[in-house]
Amino acid sequence: MEFRIAQEHDIPAIVNLLKQSLGESLMPKSEGYWRWKHVENPFGPSPVLVCWEDGELIGVRAFMRWEWRQKDQRYRAVRAVDTATHPNHQGKGIFKKLTLSLVDTCTQAGDHFVFNTPNTQSKPGYLKMGWSEAGRLPVKMSIVRPIHMIRNGLFGGNKREGAASSALSEHLRHPQLDALLKKYFQHQASLSTSSSVAYLKWRYLDVPVANYVGIAEEQKGELTGLVIGRIKPSRFGRELRITDCFLAKESDGRELMLQLKEKRKQWGIDYITLSGTVSVSTEKIFRSAIRTSLGPVVTIRSLSLKDLSGLQDFNQWSPTLGDLELF
Repeated sequence: MEFRIAQEHDIPAIVNLLKQSLGESLMPKSEGYWRWKHVENPFGPSPVLVCWEDGELIGVRAFMRWEWRQKDQRYRAVRAVDTATHPNHQGKGIFKKLTLSLVDTCTQAGDHFVFNTPNTQSKPGYLKMGWSEAGRLPVKMSIVRPIHMIRNGLFGGNKREGAASSALSEHLRHPQLDALLKKYFQHQASLSTSSSVAYLKWRYLDVPVANYVGIAEEQKGELTGLVIGRIKPSRFGRELRITDCFLAKESDGRELMLQLKEKRKQWGIDYITLSGTVSVSTEKIFRSAIRTSLGPVVTIRSLSLKDLSGLQDFNQWSPTLGDLELF
């Protein structure tokens, strides 16, 4: 077996191995999606290890780069995402060797910690390799059409994505978006994704596997608020998943609330979900949301940063649903 850093020419074989090992599942496997996630990521290209034997790719492991910030402090992180072992070579320890090799590589490179949201099948393996549970991400829900949700739950809801128009592209190209983000981070106390204009365009406009909507607020010619979300069908109807929300300190969010009320009718929304770790300013818009236990379990492992207590139970860590979905 040959273990080495992945090269550009390995991408077609990597995508083929992912299809062989995992199938299409919820996310389609394609070179475009791989490049978006691991090459075009504004936080930097992913460290990827591959395993070859007799001219055939039999294993791959990718850690996706991410950056978190708390006031002026920046944290370089990686997230354990894509991994696959050829069906004929499973049980040989390839996954473990690739994963721990990347852990060593990223630690030596000065990355602070690694995180991910494993499923119930893969989580025990991560715990054995030194990961620990940071807790279940709290998710809040706001019921919009309870009768529709009950009926959908009993008789089956509309599973189609459906079309929804919004000016998200215009909002993310607004000349004052950078100023809004700077104002938002001035009063954001907990650890959150280091969002920038480039990041938001990559995350919500360039993403090849999902469509997003947005609403924005302006006061006296200044951009003072932005809400981004995705309309997702479920067994209970149409969910508006709030993936990111930015509010300037001087905004009370009333205009955004009015727009959201109008749009949820236009889009036929049955319920709204958002991260329960959102900022105090975001709470202004979603006051009626109730806390649930629907969020994913997040696991973490120390790299060069040894004290991860601030990440436990999301006391000082505020991931959004946009930070964790799709990846």
